[in-house]
Amino acid sequence: MTGGDVLVERHDGVLLVRLNRPQRHNAIGGTVLRDLAAAFDEAGRDDTVRVVVTTGVGAAFCVGADVADFDRVRHLPARELLVSDLIGGEKGLPARSPADVPAEELGNAGRWALRMWALEKPTIAAVNGAAVGGGFGIALLHDIRLAASTARLGTGFAAAGLAPELGISHLLPRVVGFAAAAELMLTGRLVDAAEARELRLVSDVVPDEELLERAMGLAGRIASGPPLGARLTKRLLRRSAAAELEAQLRAEYTAQVTLFDHPETRAAMDDLAQRVLRRRG
Repeated sequence: MTGGDVLVERHDGVLLVRLNRPQRHNAIGGTVLRDLAAAFDEAGRDDTVRVVVTTGVGAAFCVGADVADFDRVRHLPARELLVSDLIGGEKGLPARSPADVPAEELGNAGRWALRMWALEKPTIAAVNGAAVGGGFGIALLHDIRLAASTARLGTGFAAAGLAPELGISHLLPRVVGFAAAAELMLTGRLVDAAEARELRLVSDVVPDEELLERAMGLAGRIASGPPLGARLTKRLLRRSAAAELEAQLRAEYTAQVTLFDHPETRAAMDDLAQRVLRRRG
């Protein structure tokens, strides 16, 4: 892909994926989720690709849901919203009424997360700025995370009265432990790069201007080894860490359906959107 909301470049066995909505801090909107899923699918099909590196264009990695969409979608029933194009829906799929969407469904975000998780090739997130909400989930779905010194990471969902998605509730406790994960998810606070390293959210912190070079260097080192060994090693890591991810994604979707339809959540989302829009104005 040479344009659009996600850019893809090939570099000697490494597929570099760039989130490309810098004017919106790479917020999840437009075709971001759909294009990311397509990029990971492409990496899985292409035998010349051995490692995937994901980063953001501009000053942010991904700030999660685009709050500019909140006013347009807050009236939608929860099940309709969570399978809409705004949450990464697939082009060409027929629209479904809320009654057609079972409560145990993954939702578009969950289906996309599974497609990304299913990639058997090593993945690296180069977190070049804020990684919040869904952006934090994107980073967690990678095998290795490197952070720029100015990066900030956090779930963010608590500010809108929502529960985590994209597998955060499954993966974060496995990375930082139950108590730390509970504190981060329930408060929604952001951690800076130094604390992220202390919590083992990221493997290393590097100067902003060196982040992509360091990530690509690490990817090149992995790509230079035998691909089958890397693939089977990743398969073992996945089996040990997340054998029940799909079940957790279904639970997350059910929680979001309940919350999106609750008046308190709608009010919190409206308040958050207004505060963000005032800051931008």
